[in-house]
Amino acid sequence: MPRRTLLLLLRFAAAFGLLAWLAAAFPVYPLLERPVTAAANALLHQRAQESRELMLVQRDDRWVYLYDLRLGEQRSVIERPMHAHGFIALIFASLVLATPGLGARRLAGVLAIGVPLVFALCTLMLMSDVALWEAETIAGLGLEAPRVGPYWIPLGFVAGLHRTAAAGLLPVVLWALLAVRPAPPRA
Repeated sequence: MPRRTLLLLLRFAAAFGLLAWLAAAFPVYPLLERPVTAAANALLHQRAQESRELMLVQRDDRWVYLYDLRLGEQRSVIERPMHAHGFIALIFASLVLATPGLGARRLAGVLAIGVPLVFALCTLMLMSDVALWEAETIAGLGLEAPRVGPYWIPLGFVAGLHRTAAAGLLPVVLWALLAVRPAPPRA
């Protein structure tokens, strides 16, 4: 393994270890999940006889998602423990911190591209969770599934990435393609 690659891996491991420790010691994940939850809630499909609302709330010392689902006369409030989709943001931040030689211009470009992509990926993963919760609840109530689920967006591809934890690899792949390339020679 080339020395440069080994140093990058060591720097990444150190940065990720530090950020993971900070996320465990302080309420970092709820801070990351709040805007993701708000985005997933804003994208919920509403129509006559159907209403949906997604919230992130604190119950004692833990954080949970509440999904309020109303289909006709049936209402269910689904509670699920918070799943830290924000680990994708920790991986991305660790990659940024580990990459040597990012000047201000390249750093700005990487952040301008990476932050929205990470946010979108985290939001899509939560949306795939919500779609699964709704499908399980509807099946448990013995109801017919609505023609359109909680989102207009097909989420099958995200569900596969999410369930296998492959979504965590996406920032690494993007980083390999976009950020780790050597800088062009200076004139």
